[in-house]
Amino acid sequence: MKSWRTTLAALAVVAMTACSDVQVVPESTVASETTIKPASDAAPADEVEATTTVPPTTVEPTTTTTITSVPPTTTTVLDTLCIKTTACQYANLVGIDFSRLKLDFIDFSVARLRGASFVGANLSNSVFIRADLSAVNFEGATLKNVDFTAATLTAASFKGANLEGAVLCDVDLAGVLDLTKEQLEKVKKFKTKGKVYCP
Repeated sequence: MKSWRTTLAALAVVAMTACSDVQVVPESTVASETTIKPASDAAPADEVEATTTVPPTTVEPTTTTTITSVPPTTTTVLDTLCIKTTACQYANLVGIDFSRLKLDFIDFSVARLRGASFVGANLSNSVFIRADLSAVNFEGATLKNVDFTAATLTAASFKGANLEGAVLCDVDLAGVLDLTKEQLEKVKKFKTKGKVYCP
């Protein structure tokens, strides 16, 4: 009789530990009932049927924590130091915040600036020839005489930016955000992608 109880308790523990969120109840707290069939039944006298009743276990609610992390960047300290020398050609400046900085006369040719922010920055006379400016925010920036020749401007925002004398040559403006007709009227040269002439 003791071996039946031990075997059933061991099976219950194995079944319960298979689930990670189920608490295992110690053997001492398991209520057990043992019933013996009367002799009038057809079962032999030495056969004993044991029934073990296990109280319901409480399952603790699990809380799920979502961790949002900033994607890793390959920008190095050396890349950001190019601002001091005004020569940032081929620099990797993805996602850098240049908001409200004075960055005039800097050469960003063929630089990777995807997702960078130039909100309120002064970029007068800077060069962005063939630069990747996808999703860059130029909101309220001063872009006087800036050269955007062959730059990628997909999802770039020019809300309230000053484009007086800027060069938009061989660029696709179909995906540009917040660019008004008034801003385009101040542009020095404006040729859409696909045009042959682009000085």
